[in-house]
Order: sequence, then structure tokens, then C-alpha cells
Amino acid sequence: MASYPGIKATLVTGDVIGKIKAGKAVTGVDATKARRYLVELCWSVLRDELDPSDVAPAIRGAFQDHAVASSNFADVIWLASLETEMLPDVRSKLVELAKALCDGDRGGGEPLLTRELLIERCEGEFLEECGLIPSSVGWKKKEVRINTRLVYTQNKFNLLREESEGYSKLITALAEFGRSGDGVAAAAVRSVQSLIGYFDLDPNRALDLVLDAYEHAPTQDGFMELLGLFRKGAHAQVLGFKFQNHAKASEAAANAAANRAEADDSDGEEGEEGEEGEEGEEEEGEAAAGDAKDGGNRRKTADDKGDKPMRAKRRENEAEPIPETPASLYALAAKLVGAGVVDLDALYAHLSPTDDAAVERHVANVETRLNAAKRIGAVNLLAKADDSKAESSAPDPYTVAITPPNDPRDQKLGLLRGFLAVGDVDGATAMIGRLKNLGLDPAEDPEVQRALCETLKATIAECYGLAAPAGAKAAVEARGDTAGMEAPDAKGALMPDEAFERLRLLGPYVASDVALHTRLVRCVRHHMIAASLAGDKEAAAKGEEAMGSSLIPALGLIHANPGAVFETWSVLELLPVTTRFRLYSEWKSSFERDPGSALETRRPQFAAAKRVAEQDTMKVMRRLSKENVKEFGRKLAKSAHGNPLAVMSSIAVQIEAYTNMIAPVCDAFKYLTPLGYDVLTFVIIEKLAEGREKLKDDGQNVSLWLSALATFCGHLAKKYSAIELSALLQYLVNTLKDNQSLDLLVLKELITRMTGKESLEDMSDAQVEAMAGGETLRSEAINFNNDMAPKARAKGVARLKEALQKGTLGGDPLTVPLLVLIAQTRQAIIFKTDSKHLKLVSQLYDGCQETFFHYCDFLEQAFDDQEYAATVPSLKALVHDYGLEPGVAFHIYRPVLRHLKPRPTPSKDKSVDECNESVALDIGGVKMTWKELLETVRGMLPEETWADISPELYLAFWSLTLYDLYVPRARYEAEVDKCRAALDVLDNQRDSGTRDEQAKRKKEKDRLKDLIDKLQKELDAQERAVAARTKRLMIEKDQYLVDLPNHGNTVGRLVEQCVFPRCVFSHADAMYCARFVERLHLLDTPYFATVQHYNLTLTVVAQLVFSCTEYEAGRLGKFLNETLTQLSVWKGDEATYEKECTAVSGFNMKFADPSSKKVSYEEFVKLVYKWHLRIAKSFLSCLEGDNYLEIRNSLMVLTKVVKVFPAISRIGAHILRKVEKIKENDERGDLKTMAARYLAMLQREKPGWKADNHFNPYLPPDPKEKEKEERERKAKEEAASKGGGGSKRGRGGDGKGGKDASLNADAQEFTPGKDNAKKEEKKKDERSDRNVRGGSSKTSDASNKKDDVGSKGSGGGGGGRGGDRDRNTRDVRGGSKDTVDNKGADNKRRRDDDRGEDNGDNKRPRKSEDVSRGGGGRGRGRDEEPPPRGGRGGGRDTSRDRGGHQDDRRTGGGRNVRGGGGGGGRPAPRGRR
Repeated sequence: MASYPGIKATLVTGDVIGKIKAGKAVTGVDATKARRYLVELCWSVLRDELDPSDVAPAIRGAFQDHAVASSNFADVIWLASLETEMLPDVRSKLVELAKALCDGDRGGGEPLLTRELLIERCEGEFLEECGLIPSSVGWKKKEVRINTRLVYTQNKFNLLREESEGYSKLITALAEFGRSGDGVAAAAVRSVQSLIGYFDLDPNRALDLVLDAYEHAPTQDGFMELLGLFRKGAHAQVLGFKFQNHAKASEAAANAAANRAEADDSDGEEGEEGEEGEEGEEEEGEAAAGDAKDGGNRRKTADDKGDKPMRAKRRENEAEPIPETPASLYALAAKLVGAGVVDLDALYAHLSPTDDAAVERHVANVETRLNAAKRIGAVNLLAKADDSKAESSAPDPYTVAITPPNDPRDQKLGLLRGFLAVGDVDGATAMIGRLKNLGLDPAEDPEVQRALCETLKATIAECYGLAAPAGAKAAVEARGDTAGMEAPDAKGALMPDEAFERLRLLGPYVASDVALHTRLVRCVRHHMIAASLAGDKEAAAKGEEAMGSSLIPALGLIHANPGAVFETWSVLELLPVTTRFRLYSEWKSSFERDPGSALETRRPQFAAAKRVAEQDTMKVMRRLSKENVKEFGRKLAKSAHGNPLAVMSSIAVQIEAYTNMIAPVCDAFKYLTPLGYDVLTFVIIEKLAEGREKLKDDGQNVSLWLSALATFCGHLAKKYSAIELSALLQYLVNTLKDNQSLDLLVLKELITRMTGKESLEDMSDAQVEAMAGGETLRSEAINFNNDMAPKARAKGVARLKEALQKGTLGGDPLTVPLLVLIAQTRQAIIFKTDSKHLKLVSQLYDGCQETFFHYCDFLEQAFDDQEYAATVPSLKALVHDYGLEPGVAFHIYRPVLRHLKPRPTPSKDKSVDECNESVALDIGGVKMTWKELLETVRGMLPEETWADISPELYLAFWSLTLYDLYVPRARYEAEVDKCRAALDVLDNQRDSGTRDEQAKRKKEKDRLKDLIDKLQKELDAQERAVAARTKRLMIEKDQYLVDLPNHGNTVGRLVEQCVFPRCVFSHADAMYCARFVERLHLLDTPYFATVQHYNLTLTVVAQLVFSCTEYEAGRLGKFLNETLTQLSVWKGDEATYEKECTAVSGFNMKFADPSSKKVSYEEFVKLVYKWHLRIAKSFLSCLEGDNYLEIRNSLMVLTKVVKVFPAISRIGAHILRKVEKIKENDERGDLKTMAARYLAMLQREKPGWKADNHFNPYLPPDPKEKEKEERERKAKEEAASKGGGGSKRGRGGDGKGGKDASLNADAQEFTPGKDNAKKEEKKKDERSDRNVRGGSSKTSDASNKKDDVGSKGSGGGGGGRGGDRDRNTRDVRGGSKDTVDNKGADNKRRRDDDRGEDNGDNKRPRKSEDVSRGGGGRGRGRDEEPPPRGGRGGGRDTSRDRGGHQDDRRTGGGRNVRGGGGGGGRPAPRGRR
């Protein structure tokens, strides 16, 4: 039986079959699955699973309506009989089932199926098998005979026996009945009936006469009884023939008029062609005469062309009107349909045009009108002057676009008018539904609009009486004299459902009656209030539908009516922003031409209104400027009253293209209505979410349109409180959920414009230092928008805070979701950005990081500490629930951790556990003990981490800020001095200017005085805070690293988990990391190895350059700059080093042994020298490569450290050449720009560079170089003795001392050439490469001899200059003994000079130039005058040594002069020696 047809049993399962066999009722069958249940039940019998006698009880138990169940099961029997025609065994079982159901069930009840029901549904063969009919063949013949008699038999009348007397008497009787009252209806019925019978009149013709009489006497309802004499089906046919006759006449007249117009047009064209032909012939015959006639013919042709529209208009006026179907016939048909005498479906088939023809005509008309709408405001630049007459007589495109078609041949629209004329709203509703389903727009007809408006007024009359404002006539009539003078009931009142139905029929064309529109809006407002109070969502949905489908789109057809706009907004402001924006989207669909939308073919009036609004907007935008904002702002607002969507969309397009229009447009928006601001927000969000590409074609930079819209949002949010900020913020939240970070540019602009705080990345050193101060100092030093009034700033902060807290109406607050999503997006950008460009990924990450910090700063500014602690999630939730990095979580939670209470120090009386049970935090509802806090911290990192560093140190590092460690006193004093200078300027202008100017100056003076007071108080408060924090750290430092099992990896773990992650957060954090390490060192923290930290940091920091983004590289450079600066301070002054370094355990040779030897000053200088070499090697390797990120980040870091690195001339010269190569040869423009900038900075710092021996005086001399210099010295002495004495001229070469023996007048003059220059340059590069990369072997051995830190290779660090400069200056002043002692160092410097470290300024050799030149004037003493142009050292030193130290100058004294200048000294060329 498995091969039987049927369906799979899903309802009649084995359990159900068991219940049926047991006689139990089967209940709970779903009504939607009733038929499937019956089919499965039937097939269960055919499969022998059930007995036929069990079916009837099973069906009666499952269904309450037995009649419907019987009918459905009869259909199942019929279907099964068809499926089993080829299965005789199964068919026999079906026959038994049918017989059993016809006989009745076992209880003797009524049968489930009857004979009549089966005969009606089943085929003859099956009925014969069941015994219900004797023969299927005879049954089929009988069926044919009956159908023939009912359908094809006609009643024929003997037309020859008809007499006109009968019809005339019938007409007379009907006319008399039409004039009489209703009381004679029975007599009239008998009279008409007798006339028809006596004269044997045709019933159809008689019915036609009765309908004519009823049409002329529509008030005589007695005709309904007369119509009852005729067969019901005949009324629609006869009435339909009437409509067809009128349609034929109208169509014939229309065709005739079209033929006449076509003939006129063809005659005109033939005339023009003839004139043109004659013109051509005359031109060929006679040139002069032809020219004369040519001008006349052209004028005639132009006149004919101009007369074409006039002829068309004249034909239209002279044409015979097309006969229309009379309105009385439409009214009669509507009455008959309403009374049920005529079926609408039967009558509809006779109406013209057909549905297809009606749709075709409508589409053609709409296309014509839409094309006309496109021409509104268009200027034809190709038109000739002669065409002005033709254009002036052409129809106005706007008039064509807004004029609905008035086709007298449209009987279906006429029938709709008839329904409305007789007040049959139900019939009109049905007719409108039919036409709308075809894509037609019947409500566009003016007559239909007027009728629907009148009907709607009557429907809402009672409701409007309750909603009318105080004092209105309707209010007084409905609520009484007293209540009518008071405001309407605040509880509102529901509108009747009929009003919504009829408003739905009218649609946006309610705009044709502005008073009705206002009444409806007020009623809907009270309806929404009542529905909201009652919690009736269904009623509220009706109100929203009425607003979206009718009342809001109607504003587009109402010309500049602010009253209607404000009334509409009174309803919209009750709705959530999501609902409002949905309604605006529906509104927009009524304007746009979308091929997939039904509205596209229905409402060209909206296209015309949109076009007019766009043209008006463009006219205003072309003339708008800052000077005429008031005038054109009002015009712009006037255009936006009715069509804010079209106006705002046009403005947004202009803003995307022209960013200079943002300021005047924002000023012009001050005249908008609240609805205009709301629509503006919707348009901006829609533009942002359009799906356009937000990157430029290069795929690496943000598109200009997105940047313009973001700036536009910032200006609008700052200036107007009516902008829906919550919607913008909700959009940003949604985009972040989709991992789209580019739109964060909008949030950045919002915060910047509204709070007056800009997130700066490229800050000066002074600005970075000011970041360590309080709020006032940071604001004054960094804030770009100082002209923003404090009240405006506070107001903007409050508005943005309110928008974040309330969210969208009916939604959740957005403060925390936005914060967490930004942080999560920052972490996911690297992994989820679908781009091959690392530069784009870097920019996205930097932008997200910048916005994250900007947003956190805003939250810290907007919320006080109590609110902030209650708002943000806990530290544990941020890390474990939201998956944020520990550093990011600490940054969010740092304002709360600022209130950490001191942890009690363990003692004999108080154990560690008791100390941990003390309260650590108690603010804003957040209460946490030290034990809980430390457990939270331990859970952030793997457990093995805490063997190297303690949770206390980790918490202290991440919870503090630069404000807690460093007081920027210099910046405070600079700001105070600036304010005082401004006060002095204002005091000098005390009595000048007008009174208003004096008042402004007084106000400014008060502001400056208040600012000075704030800065001084802030400075005092910060000094106290830093002192307290230092004291607290002094107590806690002993607990940081003492009890750790693995001190050897402490520094590495601190750098890995603390320093490097935080130093790239921001410039202030980079500075904080350096200061925190310095503070740990100065506090003499036990087991903190300072030397190991600097060695590890400076070894690894250059290797991190490639993994940084552009902004991170700059922050890393700031950290490196602070580190090298601190090292240079210690290196530059041995006394400072002894005071700050030798006295602490961080400089132990073995940090684990407190009693081990300290790092000496000499060893420290060698280490700093090695660190500088190591850093140089790393950066030179990056600069030599081709990778974009390596080169860019290297240049970024080097730019930040240019004041402290390079500090060695050899390193600087090599870096200089590499960067010059990038500038000249690299094809990437941004790299060339950065290289040029860095080169300028290098040239500025170049005079301060030192030679290797000056930077590291402890370098041993090279023996080979020493021997070479000794030979040169002896050769010079011999030459001097042969020449008869030394020269007595100074550097000026005045020649008073005789001829210089070192000069040979007979020597050949040296002239540098290209080949020589190239060879020398090549040799310089080779020597510099060897020196920088490997250095001298002895130099490396000497540097590494006492290096217990364990670092190898070439590295880098900072470099101080002061100590060496002072010591070398003392050497110069000490006489020749010092010269002899320092001969080894001088020999080394000579070798460096000979290798070409002269920075390329050597020109032509000068005579008597034995003293080496100082770099940038550093070779002279403190009180000396600047050297002459060329920087050739100190001339006064030379003249002072003229007398007795001539030989010392030759043998090295001059070298000490250069060395004492602090590096960068310039050697004399080889040819001068």
C-alpha cells in the first residue's frame, strides 16, 4: 500500500488512529490544517488503517461546524475518486466509504454526506458505482439538456404585433409616476404590468424605458418596485447597454476630432515644405533676389512656427465638445448598485474603457506630466530668439504636471463620482479599490476630492468638537460655552474607524482642503494621546498610518503654510524618532520616481512640487552668502515649509560638493520649523547610509562627501538644539555594530564643535607638557576654539550628554554602548578591515583611537565623578564581558580609580589579608575592597605574569596619569605671563574706542583676571596633589617588587605589559611612561634595575617602529625623546649623575645584589654612546628599505627625537644622506614631504652635533692614526723650519707677521672636479657605513669591556652636551699642557675630519687657516662675538695665541678649540695642511 497516491500522514498519526478506534474524540485540530486532516483521514481508510464507520465520529469530534466539514469532505471524496481511477481495489474501498457516510454512523445519527452533496461534487461514473444514479450516460445527457435550456434558450416576441401605442402609454405612465409621490407605487406597478401584457411589449425595451424614467426622476424611489417586475439579471445588461451606447458616441466624436487635427497639421507641414522649395529655387535662380526672398521666407516660416501653438489652441476652442455620459446615468447606476438591484461586477464589464486600455492611457498621461515636471525651471540654451513667441504660447510645464486628466470617455471614474454623489461610501470604496489595484489614482480627480472631503468633514465633526482649540466655534458647539473656552481634554479622544477608512481613500489629496487637513491633524493628535494612555497599540497604529499615508505627504501639495507644518509637528513629536523617520521615508517615496513603486505611475503632482522646491532652493543657494543670510534664509525656509525633504536633499548635495557653503547654510537654517530640523536630521542620516563608497578612488583616504557631511553635522549640532542628536548617535551605534569605523568622523565633529575641544595629534612640546596640567591649562594651551563662550560650551556638553543618556525615544541610553563599541571596533579593525592597503588600516586604527580618546575626554568632562562611576561598567566587566584590552579598560575606568583610597601598610598588628579587606573604592554606588580589586587585576593577565611584576605595581602604573607625577610649572607661568601681557595691552587702550568697545575690553579684562586666578589655584592644587602622590608612592614602592620569585624578568615584563602598550596611546601617555620609570628610579624602588630598563627599551623600541601606525610612531618618538632627554641630563653632568644615579640601587652592576658595584660615570657614558649607535643602526636599516610603513614611521620617530638624536656627527651625516636620497629619489609624495621636513630640522640641529670623541671622551685612540699624525706633525715642523719662521697673521690673514712657511707658492692649485667629487663622495659613504654599522673594533671592545648589563651590538640613546663642552672649554683655557694630554683624542678627531665630516660647506681653501673651524659658532668662548660668515671658529682665540703658542696651534691646540665648541666642528680641508 506504500505505492498508493495520497500525502504523508502528519496529522492522522498512529496515536490519533488509536484514539479513533477506541472511540475517543480527537480535538485541537488547527483550522488552517482542517482540509489536510480530512485528506489524511480519508487515505487512512483507503490504507485499511481505519474502518469506514469510524470516519463520521472522528470528523464530528474534531470540528464544531459540521456543515463545513461535510462540504470539505465531499471535496476530499471527489479528489480521491480522481486519484483512484486506475486503482480498482482502492476505488472500491472509497465507494464503501461514501456509502457508509451516506447511510449514517453507528449511533443512528444523521449521515455526514447527503446524496445531493455528492451528486453536486462527484463525477457520473463514481456516482453510478455508489448507486446514487442509475446510469452515468443518461445523467450526462440530462445535464446537457438542462444547461442548454438555461443558457441558450431565448424568449422571442412577435415584433410585428408591437404597437407604438403601448410604448407611448407606458412612457406616459412612467412620466406621471415620476412626478407623483411614493404612495401610488402599487398602482403604477399594476399599470405598467398591464400595459406590457396587453400590448405584448418587449420586457427589455420596457425595462429600458423604466430606467430612463428613473434617471430623470431620481428622487422617486418607487421605481425600485417597478424594477422588481423584471428579471434580476436583466437590469445590469440593459443598464450596461446604455453605457456602451454613450461610450460609442464619445469615441466616435474623439476620433473625428483627432482626424481633423491630424489633417490640419499635415496641411501646415505641406505649406512649409512648399515655401522651403520655392525658396531653394529662387536661391538657385537669382542670387540677389533670392537673398531678399530668403529673408522674407525665413520670417514667414518663423511666424508659421510660432502660429502652430496658436492654431492648436484655436482648434481646441473651435472643436465640438465630445459627448459625455450624463451624470444622471452614473447616479442611477450607483443607486441601483447600492440597492442591490444591479451587481457591480456585472455592470463593471460594460463600462469603458477596458482595464488594459485605462492603464495604458493613465501611464501615457503620467509620462507626459512627469516629462513636463522635469522641464520646470529648465532653460533651453539652444533656443533661438525667433522661438520666444512659440515658447511663450506653449503651455506652462508646471500647469501640465499638476493638472489631472479629464477624459469624458472614462465611465469607471464617472461611476465613482456617481457613488459619491448619492452618498454611497461603500460603493465608492469598492470602486476606488478596483481602480487602485489597476495602478490608477482615482482620488486625483477634483470632483472625487471634493466629495470625499465633504464626506470626511461630516465623519469627524463630533471628534473635532472634542479636539478643537479653546474658543473655536466647533469647540463651543460640542463642549458647551464654558468648556469650549478651555483647552481640550488632555486625555484625548479616539477617532472613529470610518474616518480612517475615508481618509485612506482620499490620501494626500486632503491637501485640497487645508482647513480639513488641520482638523484631521488635531483629531489624530488627540487620538494618539488617548491610544497612548490606554495602551492601545492597534489604535496608535491607525494614527501613524493616517499620518504617513495622507497627512504628512499632503504638506508637499500645500504651498508654504507654517500653520499646517506646526500642527503636523504637534503630532509627530509624540512619536519615537524611529517611527518619525519611517514616516519620512514613506513620504519620500511619494516624491521619487521608482520603477518598482506603484506610486511612480500615480502622483506626478508630487514630482512637480519637488521640482519647484528644488529650483527655488538652487536659486537661493546660488545667491546665499554671509552678508545676506537674513533675506535668503527666509526664502529658504519658505520653500522648506511644504517640501522639507526635497529642499534638504538638495542642500545636502550642495554641501557635499562645496564645503565653503556650510557656514552660511547653517546660519540660514535659523528660520526653519521644528519639522524642518527633524527632516534635516533624517536626510543627513540617509545620505550617510546610502551605501556609497566612503573612500576615495585610491582606497586609502576618506571621501570628501563624508568629510563634508561630518563637518556639517558638527556645525548644525552646535548651533541648533532641534537637531535630533540621539538619532545620529543611534546611527553611529548601528554602524559600529557592522564594524564600520569611518562614520566615527561624525562623532569626532560632534564632540569637537559642541564642546569646543579638539583632539590634536601633531602637538608641540609645550602643548604636550601642558597636558600634564589641570583642565584650565589644557584648555588654554590646546583648545583651538578659545572664542567659544563658556556658557555655549557648557550648553553643548549638556545637550550631547542628554542625547546620549536618553537615546532614541523608547530606546536605551547610548553612552555605554557607544563607548564599548568604539573600543571593540578599535581592536577589530586590524582583523576585519577588507583592504590590502596597510596605510588605510593604519589610518582607520588611528582615527578610531583618536575618537575613542576624544569621547572618553568628553565623558570625563560631562559627568562628575559620582555619575561617571555609576554609568560606566566595572573594570571586570570591561575586560571579561566586553573583551576589551586591559589598557583600554583602565583608560575608561581611570576617572574612577582616581579615587582609590590608600592601602594600609602591613605590620605586626595588621596582616596582609586584613589590609586587603579594607575599602579601596566607594564612589557612585561602586564599592570594592582591595582584595576584590587586586583579584580583578590578576584576572586580566596570565598567571605567570605575576611572577615577574606585582598586581600592585600594575595597578599603580595604569591608574595614574601624568597629572599625578609632574607639575608643568613653566607652562603655568607662561600662560599667566601671556594673560598679564594681554592685560597690559588692554590697560594701554583704556580710554580709546567707543563705549561698546570699552565694555568689551572690560569684559575681556575680567575674563583674563579670572583666568589668572584659576591658573594659580590650579597650579597650587596640582603641586599639593603631586606631593601627596609622591609621598604615597614612597610608602607603596617597597611592596611592588620585593616578594616576587623572578626578579630577572621584571623589567622585561614591565616594558611588555605596561610601558610599550601605554606609550602609544597618546602623547601625554608617552610622556607619562618615561616619567613613571624616572619616578621609580628616583624613589629607589627595590629590585628595579634602571640600567637594564633603559638598555632593553632602547634595544627594542626601534624594532617596534614597523608595527606602529602613523600616530603611534609619533607617540613612540615622543617616548623615545623623553627617555633620551633624561639620559642626556645624566650624561651631561657628572655631579647630577652621582647625585641621582650612583646613590640608588637601579644602577647596580648586579641589580639582584644590593651591595654590588654601581655603574660608574665613565661606564654610563660608554653605554649611552653604544645605545646611540644601536638606535642609528636600526633606523638606518629602516631608511634603506623600500617598505612604505618602515620609512614613514622611521621618519615620524626621528622627527620627534631630532633635538636629542642624532647627537653624533658621524651618525647625523649618514642619516642626512639617507634622508636626502629619499627626498630626491622616492616617488611617494608623502614620504618626500616628510623627508624634506626632517631635513630642515636636521640642518637646524646640525651645529649641535658632536664628534665621537667629544660625545664619548673615553674612546681609546687608534695606534695607526696616532703614528700617521705624528709623521704629519714632524713634516709640518720641518717645513716651518725651512720656511724661516711661522706666520704672524691671524685668521683674518692680515699678513703682518711675515710669510707662512706652511704655504708653497709653487704648488699646483687644487680644483675639485666632478670625477674627484664622485670618488670622494663614494669613499665617504663607504667609510661612514663601516663606522656606523660596526665602528672601530677597538672602540667596540672598549665600550663592551665593563658592560655588565648584557647588551651587545650597536644601539642608541640620548646625548647631553653640557658637561663635555664645559670640560673641553677648560682644557682650551688651560694652556699647552692640556693640549699634549689630549693629543690622542685630537688624533681621533683628525681622522674623523679627514674622512669627510665637514658637512659639505668647504669652498675654496683659505690661506693661514691652521685652526680648525667650529660648527655654528660653538667653537668660541661664552663671551666671544659670533664668527664671520662661514663659521670658521673664533678669530679672537687665534689672535690671542699669536705670540708664543704658534706651534701649539699647529699640533692640536686648534683642535681643542673645535672640540670645546660641543661637537659639529668643521675640519680644515686636506689641501690646507
